[in-house]
Amino acid sequence: MNVHTSHAANKESTDNENITNITQRIHKTFAGPNIIFMTGGTGFIGKETVKRFADENAQLLLLVRSEQRARAVMKAYGVKDLDRITFITGDLSIPGLGLTAADRGRVLEADVIIHAGGTMDVTLGREIAEQIFMNGAKEVGQLAQEIHRIHGLKHFIHVVGFMSPYGQRNEQGDYLQVDHTGNQESAYEEMKFQADLHIREHAEQHNYPLSVVNPSTVVGPRPTGVTEQTGGIGLLIQAIQKRLMPVVPGGSSYWLPLVENDVVAQTLVFLSKETAPVGGTYPLLARKEDSPNMNELLHLLAEQLDVPKPKWAVPLPWIQWAMRSGGTRISGVPAESVAFISNRSFPVEETEALFTRMGQSWPDIREQLPFVTADLDYRLQYTPLPEDFPADYIRARGGDMAMVGWEGEGEPWIMVHGLLQSADEMLPLGRRLRELTGNPVWMVDLAGFGRSPVHQGDEVFEGQIDALVTALHEFKGPLKLVGHSIGAAIAAAALKRSRRTDIRLGLLQPVANNANPNMLAWMSRLPRGVVRTLLRRRSERSWARMFSTYSGREGNLVMEHAMARRIRSNLQSPRIAGAHADLLRWIHSGQRGSVISSSWMKNGNPRHAGDTLVVWAKQDQEYHYPKDMDPQMKRIDVPYGHYFPVFQYRETAAILAEWSDTRT
Repeated sequence: MNVHTSHAANKESTDNENITNITQRIHKTFAGPNIIFMTGGTGFIGKETVKRFADENAQLLLLVRSEQRARAVMKAYGVKDLDRITFITGDLSIPGLGLTAADRGRVLEADVIIHAGGTMDVTLGREIAEQIFMNGAKEVGQLAQEIHRIHGLKHFIHVVGFMSPYGQRNEQGDYLQVDHTGNQESAYEEMKFQADLHIREHAEQHNYPLSVVNPSTVVGPRPTGVTEQTGGIGLLIQAIQKRLMPVVPGGSSYWLPLVENDVVAQTLVFLSKETAPVGGTYPLLARKEDSPNMNELLHLLAEQLDVPKPKWAVPLPWIQWAMRSGGTRISGVPAESVAFISNRSFPVEETEALFTRMGQSWPDIREQLPFVTADLDYRLQYTPLPEDFPADYIRARGGDMAMVGWEGEGEPWIMVHGLLQSADEMLPLGRRLRELTGNPVWMVDLAGFGRSPVHQGDEVFEGQIDALVTALHEFKGPLKLVGHSIGAAIAAAALKRSRRTDIRLGLLQPVANNANPNMLAWMSRLPRGVVRTLLRRRSERSWARMFSTYSGREGNLVMEHAMARRIRSNLQSPRIAGAHADLLRWIHSGQRGSVISSSWMKNGNPRHAGDTLVVWAKQDQEYHYPKDMDPQMKRIDVPYGHYFPVFQYRETAAILAEWSDTRT
């Protein structure tokens, strides 16, 4: 049916079409899945929502600017089954959404609309913000009107920020407008809120059911906390990371409401399935009294970022004025970074009733904050990996440690990196090992490295051991534990502490108290703060020279420079630089007994040395082979340098795969 010409049709044709539409609606109600038209499907909230629709009886029509890119985005996010997804090419910012006649016809078959589209960029200019949000609201509203006239729209679900003032009405029934920012809202906020008002009024005018979901500042889902949207709390973390937030904005009476994007996604999926939606406004945030205030929040963030905690509170308008008066140019942090800090309490009664219907309780954001903080801290310093690095991995979590790798069949490999690395640098080795064995392979980030939160103990090495033991407890049954450099010492100590007999241990260039005299050894004797500063100030060229020396025979020049860029960038994070300083000082302290000697095999641990593999690179100029290593351990010497698991990963994977096939 051509909706643009239906008004000119004769009565007989109209009656026949009405009968057909009624039949189609009855068929869909009793025989088929909901058809859901969704905007913003490739965004931060949208991808998680699409992923959670995988187990639902629904057909998705996703508005995307590029089908090829959208497919790649979904695949990378772990959306494996695309059979129920139809990609509709279009754009919120252009008339008619840029839809072809055929695609518009498909969209008009939808039962539910989820409008979650729009760029997350608080610095957007007014013209662009209006094109995206207002034009998008008008065009999607027009589609809702036509769908409702043709066959009845079951539900329109609009996703808009929690600071929108249009969720409440006054005694006269008019929408209550709240001056919540002292007339300082950005064009981004203003246009989103105007779009909210337009859709509310449009739904009332055309009588289709509307639910408005108001997420607070959105962070990554459980369990990983991976937060790719850096424009929300990421701006605040960036300011703290750069030591540009030495005070508490507003003090303890202010707060920054937060919600995980899996909570938002669960809410959208549930609302889309309601057979008789009641409509309403659902701010997705906890009660203010149950949430961390700004003082508690900044203390939590500062603890994870390894920077001094702020001591004083400053009125929020003062901070906004300072940032708009030149502070932004100096810091590189936009004034909008504090736009979502508020002293308001929000009405959450409707949200609580909704969560009761969902059978859920509101999660405590404090449990997730360390992982969100570590992920954003790492992401804000991120330097891309070389193009030939694997890209099909997934991110996971073991205990309090971030993990990256692949699922598979059989005994898993757990791999622990060394200094000047994170789990990401071990990806080529892990990928090759999985190709050779077919087993699951997981690389873990040590505490304070990569995307793992800092451990909460005072003793650095003990904290690393405890974190790894906790992660290992989540793996039931036999596994193979492999550590490189200091990671080998941590793996050996964790195995001893776990008292497990079903773990085989591989040690790649094990490091504990076997360092040769060099600059790092001298530097590590300095106070922690000085060591951290020196690490952060070391140049990329200096790191490249070091990797060139330590990469060994047949070093890869491209890889060496890529590693130098990455470590130089990563060490700008006080958290990551501090974790390196702690382990360096532990290695070179000379006060620790060897944790990789024969002694760790004793004291009640029944595993025997002959089942442990040691791979030693003879060209290592930084460390010597541990003198008290048990001679019964299987030893393989290779003609490489210290970082051979990164630079000679194919050879390393072959050695490990062969070892995994043998048992003594």
